Amino acid sequence: MDRFEQIEQYLRGLMPAEEARGFEAEVAADPELAALVQKHRLERQGLELLVERDLLARMQVWERETTVFQQTQPLRGRVRPLAWVWRIAAVLALAVLGWWLLRDQTATAPAEAPVVHTKPERRPRTPVIRRPAPAQHRPSLPEEGGPSDGIAEREEPAPIDELPAAGSPDYAALATEFYREHDFIPPKGAKGGTAGSAGYDRAVEHFQNGRFDDVVSQLKPALNLGADALQRKELLALALYNNQQYETAVPYWSEIIAAHRAPYSQRAEWAMALTLLHLQPAKQPLLNRVLSGILADPQHPFHRQALELQARLQ
Repeated sequence: MDRFEQIEQYLRGLMPAEEARGFEAEVAADPELAALVQKHRLERQGLELLVERDLLARMQVWERETTVFQQTQPLRGRVRPLAWVWRIAAVLALAVLGWWLLRDQTATAPAEAPVVHTKPERRPRTPVIRRPAPAQHRPSLPEEGGPSDGIAEREEPAPIDELPAAGSPDYAALATEFYREHDFIPPKGAKGGTAGSAGYDRAVEHFQNGRFDDVVSQLKPALNLGADALQRKELLALALYNNQQYETAVPYWSEIIAAHRAPYSQRAEWAMALTLLHLQPAKQPLLNRVLSGILADPQHPFHRQALELQARLQ
């Protein structure tokens, strides 16, 4: 690059910052180079002034011609369109001058890459259907969330169909539809129910009268005492369920399931499924495993209800 091009780049502001600082140091040390740079600067300013003065002179001439033309016309309505033409021409001339002065900077500016917007490819979702595997003895529920669930680890069957994400059913309505109180305790006034202690019988009476808070306060202090401990836990969990305290009821159902004592553990599995329906979709994996455990045992007393519920969830 010769001196002329180097000076032109510096005066136009096209020289990189580091190179410009080095060039300025060179100008400060070389008087002849400094004079040459000043000469170029004055020439550029003079050229810009000449162009500006020539344009102003032309505009004055155009203005005088327009005035004379307007005075010689009897109808001013004919002059106005021509005056606007001259004014537009003057504006265009100014635009051309600005383009001429800035054309180098515009030419050297890096072009921006075009932004291409593409839509993400949507692949159809292929449903995966898995059937529960038969088992010689009914598998237990694996733990979900750690020891707080209280479910003993047993052989896990094949999972049931995944619950659909779109168009989910009304889980709470399904739980209400499938819940039958007489599946767990005899109805009020019925004969032949399982006899318990006097405290348990009073709690059953509170439950049948809809006083669920009284059931909880009566059973909790001595929950694990006596031969009817599983009965107490079952009734307490049912009271919590009817009181809409579903999260609190889950650990009690888990303890009864882990005891492996029929019919309490079987009733607790079905009650656990109904409780988890109220906690959907957060507890969906655990609900799938509970239903899989019931469906793996054709002799389960709630096998038919589990099949029907599974069909309603699909």
